[in-house]
Amino acid sequence: MVNKAEVLMHPVRMKISQVLMRNKEHGMTPLEMVKIIEDVPQATLYRHIQAMLDAGIIRVINEKKVKSVSEKYYALNEMEATIKAEEWKKASAAKKLDYVSLYQLSILTQYQNYLKQVKEQKGEEDGATFSMVELKLAEDHFMQFQTELNELMTKYYHASGKEKDAPVRTIAVTIIPES
Repeated sequence: MVNKAEVLMHPVRMKISQVLMRNKEHGMTPLEMVKIIEDVPQATLYRHIQAMLDAGIIRVINEKKVKSVSEKYYALNEMEATIKAEEWKKASAAKKLDYVSLYQLSILTQYQNYLKQVKEQKGEEDGATFSMVELKLAEDHFMQFQTELNELMTKYYHASGKEKDAPVRTIAVTIIPES
């Protein structure tokens, strides 16, 4: 059995997942992906796409003949592209720290790309924000908070594809139950 967490948490595969999340309606070909993920060689990209396909994290949603070659369009299997609670519980503390580190690195990379874009567009205001808050909540209120936050994120995630020209905004949440 494939360890989905291991497959998902590779830096290149995280980039592929992000690109496919932004193009979930029509999917993308590897050649389209390599134009966006510029720092990954094409052969490496193909290898990681195959690993994700084998793990069921992505799927082929369309094939088009271009000359004598069949171009495959890939999309993310959103339900498979998450780490289930059981998988998370089985992971060692060292592995969990690795996963969180990669998650944070992914956010940092996106922020660096954003700042580069703001600099190139001279005069554009930096609209990024971040905050950290400590909440003192009883377990039932904490569970309610998590449920409501998840519902809110899910609501806007499913509505996001309807606004074609709207910019992509990354919302990242890390919850540490007790520290």
